[in-house]
Amino acid sequence: MKIAITAIAAIAGAATASPYFTAANGNQGVGSAPAGVVATMTIDLSGVNNWDLQGGALNETISAMVAADAHIIGLGWDVNIASFGASWLSEAVMDLGGAVFLTPGLGDDFAGSASYSSGGILDLVGTGLDFVLAADGLLNIEFFESFDDVSSAIDSTYGAGSSITIQYTAIPAPGALAMLGLGGIVAGRRRR
Repeated sequence: MKIAITAIAAIAGAATASPYFTAANGNQGVGSAPAGVVATMTIDLSGVNNWDLQGGALNETISAMVAADAHIIGLGWDVNIASFGASWLSEAVMDLGGAVFLTPGLGDDFAGSASYSSGGILDLVGTGLDFVLAADGLLNIEFFESFDDVSSAIDSTYGAGSSITIQYTAIPAPGALAMLGLGGIVAGRRRR
């Protein structure tokens, strides 16, 4: 019976998330966590620009491989934003997978540059803003302006050292859950 449970545990372990690397616009995201473990992933935003309104053809995006069906439970940021022309700092927005819109400079309705920090990881579950990624495990982030002062021009940019941190839990793959369930049935039947 110990051999059967050990084999099932090994198979289930192999079905959990493994490290993935992806790059978009020169930025990298790294995700790796066993199922059920709380993990974090930091995404470098240095040099990312905000161009036009949401969905604009010139808008920059980052697709970070987190983990299949990952539950996003926390978010933190440390960013330096510089706006250009008449664009305000409060107009720089990040769309995180269509689930959360982050506006670090909210309330700063003026042009210039400033630094913003969440002061750590904010709990999205407590606010009802937590969300689950699709089976492909990609977190797509679009950078856009809430008001476009000049179409087809950069309105603001994220300076050196800017980043966001995603906190998540990986959900066990269906195969791993099935193997654990099957192991429970086999172990239960062998006892009788």
